Amino acid sequence: MLRIGNILLCTGEAGKALDCFSEILGIGYSSDTVTAIEVANALYGRGCAQFCLFYLADAMKSFNESLNWKLAALGEDDPGLACIFYQMAHVYLEQSEHEEAITCFEEYSRLQKLESQRNLHDNAEICYAEGIVAKLQERQDDALSFYNQALAMFDTLFGGEHEKVASIHVSLVLWFYFQCISLPSNHLIMFCSVSSQFDIGCIHSAMNDHEDALGHFQICLLQRRRLLGCHVDVANVLYEMASIYAQQDRAQLAVKCMAESDRIYNTTLKNNEKLTSILLLSGKLWKSLAFYEPAQTNFEQALEQAITVYGQEHELVARILLSLGELLQEMNEMTQALFCFDESIQVRSKLDGQDSPSVGQVEYSKGVALLFHGKFEEASTCLNRALRIRQETFSDVDADTGDILNTLGFMQLRMGNVFGDEVMDPFMKALEIRRAVGNKSKVVSTLQNIASVYKKRKDYDACLDTHAEIVAVRQKDYGFDDLRVSDSFISLGNIQTIAGKLADANASYEEALRIRTLVNGYNHTSVAQVLFKIGSIHSRLNSYDDAKQLFEEYMRIRSDEEDDPDEEMAQALTLMGDLQKETNEKSKAQINWQSAMEIYEQLDYPDDHPKVLKLKMRQGTVESLRRTFFKKTNSTANIKEVNF
Repeated sequence: MLRIGNILLCTGEAGKALDCFSEILGIGYSSDTVTAIEVANALYGRGCAQFCLFYLADAMKSFNESLNWKLAALGEDDPGLACIFYQMAHVYLEQSEHEEAITCFEEYSRLQKLESQRNLHDNAEICYAEGIVAKLQERQDDALSFYNQALAMFDTLFGGEHEKVASIHVSLVLWFYFQCISLPSNHLIMFCSVSSQFDIGCIHSAMNDHEDALGHFQICLLQRRRLLGCHVDVANVLYEMASIYAQQDRAQLAVKCMAESDRIYNTTLKNNEKLTSILLLSGKLWKSLAFYEPAQTNFEQALEQAITVYGQEHELVARILLSLGELLQEMNEMTQALFCFDESIQVRSKLDGQDSPSVGQVEYSKGVALLFHGKFEEASTCLNRALRIRQETFSDVDADTGDILNTLGFMQLRMGNVFGDEVMDPFMKALEIRRAVGNKSKVVSTLQNIASVYKKRKDYDACLDTHAEIVAVRQKDYGFDDLRVSDSFISLGNIQTIAGKLADANASYEEALRIRTLVNGYNHTSVAQVLFKIGSIHSRLNSYDDAKQLFEEYMRIRSDEEDDPDEEMAQALTLMGDLQKETNEKSKAQINWQSAMEIYEQLDYPDDHPKVLKLKMRQGTVESLRRTFFKKTNSTANIKEVNF
């Protein structure tokens, strides 16, 4: 019957396999003729079937029972235990219990290395496990090295015939099960090569090598589609690809991948622990893409699933409530958002204590939501409670403490308190922590907030120094030709313009232009935006011909866009009209001003908007001058006629 259970598992009949192994165990426990190893193997087979069905808690229970039987029969140093530790590690991975997973993978590697007759495949598996451990420990270079070694060994074993392999869950479950009961495993071992492609892609993604990651994911996707069809492992690849496309601002591709992965998950996973965690992750990605409806649907479905599987007082329930609250806040559903935050706090208070870091995390999110809805007093209460919890629990150099301090400073900035210590003190403390932690993107965020304070104080020298520091940080982090560096030069140029340092501003904009042209090409909207700013500088310097040429280039690039004109286009048309007026091209000026007026009307600007009023004044001034000119011309003609 063990063989029958194995065949059912091999052919994808996990439910029937589970029934078979359960029947075997019913017989085995009551029979004196069944050995301890046979019971252990049946328990292991049941665990594999449960894992394939994503009954994770049940699978872990089966693997633990199998381990206890084998420990009693074989001792703690027998390589025959390795497969159980490997499977337990994968269950922990699915449950996001990374420390426990690392412990199991390390024990697996130790036991495998005790095998006196290891072959190439065994060494490949050890490399693969060590790669997973390195990845979990965020040693990305080491992980990539281990995975590549494992992939090279699999290539040697199978000669590149990877189109015959399947996904990691089936491969690892079945191969170790086959090994456990001494059945042939050659075909199933080949699954690991596809898995290596997937894991190497994940490492490249973590290292921000997005194109390399996509290359590995695409290879893996093609192989898994061919072999598995509508399968969870196909959806996993699509999800990872969607994550990368989202980071690259390729929203259309991200949405396409997400829609297909959601369809597969909902088709193949029903009422189990895996679907709950997947829906939570998927909802977060939809939220990052600003697709709020599918995000809300996934969060609410995940919440319902989690309560059904775990009950209301469970950490996963609290986590989903927190994510749903953050989403509802962005959707301006504040009442519902606060309800979710309060429910999450209530669950975590019961589980971890009222002053636990997990409660502090929700208090922080609640405080941010209240801040952005202008409820500053309530926000201050939540944020200061979150700060107290973090400071009492962790060291002074704590990343989350830095986040809370930065938000407290930002709240003072939003309230208009820019001259007291209550705004600058939290920013400076946050900056110190973020520098110590080494999170450069958050260092830049705090520096930008500090620059905003200096700008509101009209302390332009300090503001310029801060923006120059932002440029230096980003150049060190991303190099000299990165678009984020270009954005920093734009911000620096804007402050230099306000401070009247037009030559310096022009130099900053020119550097931004160089970077954007290099990265995006000359005929790109981002380049046009810089041309607009440089044209404005030349206009203020009375270099009318240069300014007109720059605005003409700006409008030429923008004219190829499919999107409707925006405010920036209206401003460019207005400035072009101003330049034409200065160079006595008044008819052309009127045409451009009228075009700008039409854009403002399309954008639903009211008639009394300052920009609309200024445009009308420009048009009226030119029309008045025209009438005066013609009046004088006609008078002269009449005089000449009389004199004649």
